[in-house]
Amino acid sequence: MKFKIDFYPEGALIHGRNGIGKTNLLEAMSYITFGKSFQSVRRRTQPNHDTDLINFSKDFFRIEGTFKFKKRKYSFETAVDRSKKIIRINKTNVLKTSELYKYLKVVYFSPEDIAIIGGAPSFRRNFIDQATSQYSYEYIELLRTYNRILKQRNALLKTEFERSEKITWDERFVKYGVEIIKFRLKYLEKFIPILIGYYSNISGQKEKLNISYKYSFPVSGSDIQESLFEHLEKIEDQEIQQERSLVGPHLDDIEFLINEHPARNFGSHGQKRSLSIAARLVQANLITQIDSDTPVLMFDDVLSDLDKYRAERILQMLERTLQIFITTPNIEIYKNFRLPEIDLGNSK
Repeated sequence: MKFKIDFYPEGALIHGRNGIGKTNLLEAMSYITFGKSFQSVRRRTQPNHDTDLINFSKDFFRIEGTFKFKKRKYSFETAVDRSKKIIRINKTNVLKTSELYKYLKVVYFSPEDIAIIGGAPSFRRNFIDQATSQYSYEYIELLRTYNRILKQRNALLKTEFERSEKITWDERFVKYGVEIIKFRLKYLEKFIPILIGYYSNISGQKEKLNISYKYSFPVSGSDIQESLFEHLEKIEDQEIQQERSLVGPHLDDIEFLINEHPARNFGSHGQKRSLSIAARLVQANLITQIDSDTPVLMFDDVLSDLDKYRAERILQMLERTLQIFITTPNIEIYKNFRLPEIDLGNSK
């Protein structure tokens, strides 16, 4: 099966009945910019292997897209068969999917984003890691190094190790772990005030929002590195017993408070949904501050379960200079938000 579609610079309002493939279209568009399904990007896991995306009756899939940004045209191509995946930019092979972050930036608004607010801490860590990675490619490399050290340190904790060897791994673990935390805190310094302003606008200035970074270990004063070292010493026996690293940025969290109450536990569905959308909007805003080209926004029917007031507020906040794609089975929600329409039911 072959499918080709051309878009306008403004983007598109993609509609049609449920099950016709609206989300699949956005997933395909985002796949070639992330190098993987957005579901795995969001969770930073691979619950569905790439081969699961291949039609049962086919041996492979291939996605190709042409984008114009930074005053140049780029051709992105991803091909996956049962044994390998090939990613190319302008016909040149890309060795690491993370290299794609240097190019086109996509901010994907998924219905499952509500888990950023109401889900487990891993969803908030994954969000901040992805947002920070799009803001700074240096963070991607740092995160990769930290995860490699974390894996090796966990392996060490499962063995009868030499004391000197553990000290060496602890030093590397702390060094890169603290760097991860500092990158996140620096990003949050910019992120938090914008998010508070956005959410205040969406809620009509009726709700107070606070955000804070929650360490997985006690921090005394401003010396994060010393605090982490000291705590590792205190919990060494516990880590050896459980055979894994029990503290570090891989276990930190971000807390959202609405009217002084944790949004995760006490926020309404509408509050969680609108706050998660606002967080993605800030992610896009910060990309525009460091990139000469604007990100592409993809909304996978995320406004349908919001009340009319909040939905209208969010639409009013969207920058019309961005390329925006919206999928919906109900175009009435967007009747005042003028975008070129694509009816997938009538597409060929």
